[in-house]
Amino acid sequence: MKKIFYLAAAMTIAMFVSCNKDDNTPEEQGPQVTVAADALVLHLPFEDGSVAVGEGVTFDSKKGSADFVDGFIGKAYSNTSADPNTEAYLKYNLAATNAINSLKSFTFSAWVKRPALGSGAFFSVNGGTHDWGSTMQFFFDNSSTNEETGVTSQQFNGRIDTTVDGSQLALWPNVNGPEFAVTDKWYHVVRTYDAATSEWNVYVDGVKFPVENNIHMNGEAIFGDLNLQGGTALYIGGWAAIIDGVNNQGWMTYYNGQIDEVRIYNKALTEKEIAQLNREEKLINLE
Repeated sequence: MKKIFYLAAAMTIAMFVSCNKDDNTPEEQGPQVTVAADALVLHLPFEDGSVAVGEGVTFDSKKGSADFVDGFIGKAYSNTSADPNTEAYLKYNLAATNAINSLKSFTFSAWVKRPALGSGAFFSVNGGTHDWGSTMQFFFDNSSTNEETGVTSQQFNGRIDTTVDGSQLALWPNVNGPEFAVTDKWYHVVRTYDAATSEWNVYVDGVKFPVENNIHMNGEAIFGDLNLQGGTALYIGGWAAIIDGVNNQGWMTYYNGQIDEVRIYNKALTEKEIAQLNREEKLINLE
């Protein structure tokens, strides 16, 4: 009888240990962003401000009305005042070797949400020699309403300072349309530059936006590899020129809304890859 009892007890313990191991098995991960993972050089998820996944990029501080609120995925950056004239921005320090300065081609991706239209820089890297005091920046500007159709459009602008044959050029790949005049709703904006073709493209919610390609300055047709001037700081929500005191132009207002999941890739993602990125981030949002 004792042998039977001991055998039954041993089997019970074995079953308990086996079940316990199963209970401690890590759960399967939910949806993840997998697109072009080897080309991702900077990711700002804004979960607590201290997270910056990218070479030579470290969180410094938040200023004014800047804070972290519920976002598209987890937390997001927000100008909690919703006032473009109220100081609000995040500062990230850039080391001498960083994820931005070495870009030749790139893709910039972010989710944005605003309570109202208006101008304002939501991504700005300082440096360069132009009076705007920035090597790379993305911002909304100048909204207008068509008198005949009643449709309101807004500019989604970019400015890149690069050096070609020893001369610094300011590239302005700007676009305008009702797709960017969206309020009180999260939507996905993407800009790409392909050094092999000198081609710029813009995407909204995973769909290619119709633009006149090869948007260039100074009569140049081909730029090739970007050659950015070494920035030392990256700002979310404000203009580098204002923050660094390079100039004080009154129209350079702060971004008046929220921004989330900033990603920069060191190549121009394809239309198929951008659609995939949009789907993957939406799936994470649904979790």
